[in-house]
Amino acid sequence: MARRRLPRHDRAGDLMRRALDYGRAPPPAAPLAYLLTAPWFGVAAGLVAAWQGAAVFASRWNPATLAVVHLVTLGFLTMAMTGSLLQMVPAVTGLPPRGTRRAAAWSCPLLGAGGALLAAAFLSGRPRLFALAAALLACAFVPVLAWLLPTLWQRGARAAAGAADIAGGMRGACAALAACVAAGLALAGWLAGGLAVPVVPLVDVHAALGLAGWVTALVLAVSFQVIPMFQATDPFPAAVARGAVPVLLLALAGWLAGRWLDAGWRQLPALAGALVVTAYAGAAAVLLLRRARTRGAAGTDYWLLSLASLTGAAWLFAWPGAAPDVRPVLAGVCFLAGFAMSAVNGMLYRIVPFILWYHLRRHARAGDPVPKIADIVEPWRMRAQCRWHAAAVAAALGACAVAPLAPAAGVLLAAASLRLGLDLAAPVLRHRHALGLFCKAACPVRRG
Repeated sequence: MARRRLPRHDRAGDLMRRALDYGRAPPPAAPLAYLLTAPWFGVAAGLVAAWQGAAVFASRWNPATLAVVHLVTLGFLTMAMTGSLLQMVPAVTGLPPRGTRRAAAWSCPLLGAGGALLAAAFLSGRPRLFALAAALLACAFVPVLAWLLPTLWQRGARAAAGAADIAGGMRGACAALAACVAAGLALAGWLAGGLAVPVVPLVDVHAALGLAGWVTALVLAVSFQVIPMFQATDPFPAAVARGAVPVLLLALAGWLAGRWLDAGWRQLPALAGALVVTAYAGAAAVLLLRRARTRGAAGTDYWLLSLASLTGAAWLFAWPGAAPDVRPVLAGVCFLAGFAMSAVNGMLYRIVPFILWYHLRRHARAGDPVPKIADIVEPWRMRAQCRWHAAAVAAALGACAVAPLAPAAGVLLAAASLRLGLDLAAPVLRHRHALGLFCKAACPVRRG
């Protein structure tokens, strides 16, 4: 009998499902250390914004603004994204790990301490704090990159079927992270009293590498897996999955060259990047809104807020003409709070319960009940936190024009992040004995 040929979208979905290799998943303590720490930096960023008030939303160059930005980018986003990569790189791409994952896991406290000290350095202006923060952050990123880069670029190994585009996006994002870290360490060294650097162009390059190269490229690449997996949508169109991240990174490279040369044509790659993310956001929104089931699913609201904010941030940045002082701040709020934090919040509510469910199921004895993923963190908690976070985003955007809204925006952001942290920590504490977490005898968790 002739074998029935699957429709194109079914074949793509089959490839997406076969790309997951759960046998390569790390012990749960490794990614959870990062994922459970991240929300508390959101709390810290909100409290600093409430304390400093209107100064945070007045200019991108204010020390208070830089403190809040780095609490979000280093403490919240990079912490969550690193933990997600520890879980997803081997499981999704199917690439065998290279280097020592344990060293990468140990970088979590160094990253947290370095991010906190860097924020304190911006608020106080003390050169010694910049020097100490730079040393801690260098020690944090070296083992992470020493695990990620050899794993993603190893010779003689290919990504699993259906995961090549995701692996390619991860490679580009991690390369951008390495360059962003190098630029950031050079700037921190200058602030600590070290060698002089071209500050203004290097700051712009550092920000572009971190925001467009690291955060945006990685969120796009991961979304090709997590949106169909967790939101039960159809797979992304092949053209979007294959082309969005490479074209975005190409536009970023053009903009970086133009910025370093101070060339007026750098506006062209900025416009190209805005078109790319707009096309991606449109394709993702169509998938999320196509069916009533996905429209009403917990997590869809996070993605819709994130997609709208990413599009707004891209066009605020790329729109030609002289920009008033408020436009870069609006773009930053749209990007960090509206796009990046919204997407990461939604993924944390999915990834943490999935890690717990998988390891509970894997190590359960015969007859032991294993909770469903939806019972580990109930969907209503996710929806409630999304409303708090959306209110924080709206208040922060308003604070760019109406200064008295700034403390309220900070309080709302802190409250939303607090709720996220408690929602994620509760099931981990509830199941810690079954998982062997925080117990010497069970780290790493025994393999079945």
